[in-house]
Amino acid sequence: MDLGGAWNREGPRPVLVFMRTLTTARGWLGTALAGVVAVAGAALGAHEASAHSDPHATTAQREADRILTTFVPPPGSTKATSRPDAVPPDLLGPPIMSGARTQATAVAWYYAPVTPDQVLGWVSAHPPTGSRAEGSGSGSAGPGFLSFQYPTPNSSLVVTPETGAEGRTVIRLDASVIWTPSRAPDSLVSGGATAVSVVTTNRLNPQAPVPAAVPLTSTDPEVIGRVTALVNALQPPIPGIRMCPDDDGTRVRITLAGVADVTANPMGCGEVVITTAGGGAPQTMAGGSDLVSQVYALFGITRSRP
Repeated sequence: MDLGGAWNREGPRPVLVFMRTLTTARGWLGTALAGVVAVAGAALGAHEASAHSDPHATTAQREADRILTTFVPPPGSTKATSRPDAVPPDLLGPPIMSGARTQATAVAWYYAPVTPDQVLGWVSAHPPTGSRAEGSGSGSAGPGFLSFQYPTPNSSLVVTPETGAEGRTVIRLDASVIWTPSRAPDSLVSGGATAVSVVTTNRLNPQAPVPAAVPLTSTDPEVIGRVTALVNALQPPIPGIRMCPDDDGTRVRITLAGVADVTANPMGCGEVVITTAGGGAPQTMAGGSDLVSQVYALFGITRSRP
């Protein structure tokens, strides 16, 4: 299922995101689920797609709706046709929420004839079809819950049971699919470059040894075309929040002569900033780590990853 081209379980590695940023509705975190640090910035505004028009959003919503159908309820449970009239206070919202702003969600409700702990036990033993366990949470400040992942990148289902006003157990299901915004056509780099060069610097430690410390240049049309294609294959970051670890200050500048300047971060969040020769606002994309490795390879450099 294509929800954004370059998606895989590791990335893309966006600048301002988070694939699985977990905050809480009640100030508590589930075990095995981690929170992150907010990273502010305005670079991605030029290409952030509208959820109302982006086809990736439509695909993601269909997948979120499908995920709800994978739930295996405890025996004797009934599915509510709508949100219960008397929702337990702890079920007014999901117990964990992503910080990503491109997210499709879907909610469903069940009534179960067993206790919340028994629901969690049943669901743990009978996970939603096609899922794998991701984490769990419990605590004095909120009900216990279970979280599951799916093969579709950045998709999950959270199961939260709680005792309702009538003594019945109410189960809240929260399906979520985070999607990559579509890349705007006008952000693509045009052909026609006469040469391509690459140079690496380290802004935090200028004396650090780096590959391509002096500019390397190629006028081979095949190399130029392949670098252009790699830049055009990059996808926008998922807008929101992301923790950016291990940014050692390395930056790789790729120049397509007369066409565009590209600055890639091979570490941290892997942001790639593209500035075209025709002017206009710089475009920020994800995927710096893979881009640098592939461009290095075209120049005969084997990148040593930490």
